[in-house]
Amino acid sequence: MIVLASKDNILEFLLTEVRCWEKVGGGPNLDAFDFDPEQTDPKLLEELGYYHNKEAWLAGIRIKALWDFIREIESLPPYVKKI
Repeated sequence: MIVLASKDNILEFLLTEVRCWEKVGGGPNLDAFDFDPEQTDPKLLEELGYYHNKEAWLAGIRIKALWDFIREIESLPPYVKKI
């Protein structure tokens, strides 16, 4: 499926999402990363604050993913329709 939407509107929406996630859990944990609970050292997670504030951890992961997507969209050329 192809969806046509304004690049500026998409970026505005994504930036709003980033601002929302910045308010979750007392602020994002930007050291957060996706991990496999079976293979990640619990001591490392404790040091990085995972167990202390999981909401901040989730916010950090989402913000990183959103910024990756924002950078990808910003790097795309504008759509030009030739007549």
